[in-house]
Amino acid sequence: MPRPPYTKEAKKAKVKGIVLVEGVVGLDGRLTNLRVVKALGYDLDESALNTLKTWKCDPAIGPNGKPVPALVPIEVNFRLH
Repeated sequence: MPRPPYTKEAKKAKVKGIVLVEGVVGLDGRLTNLRVVKALGYDLDESALNTLKTWKCDPAIGPNGKPVPALVPIEVNFRLH
């Protein structure tokens, strides 16, 4: 699960904070239906969405023991080191 890259504009402005994203973890573990719930700006929201599309997660397991789609919140923390 790679971390989303900082944009040049965000580095220059020394922006830090959290982008809150909501999405569905599908049966295959891929994130779909991603939407930004809390934006940070400086193109960091797009950076977070583009990176999350590459992630693979463990799917939720339903009461019958089989994978089911699940709506999940994801906090992407941007901080400069």
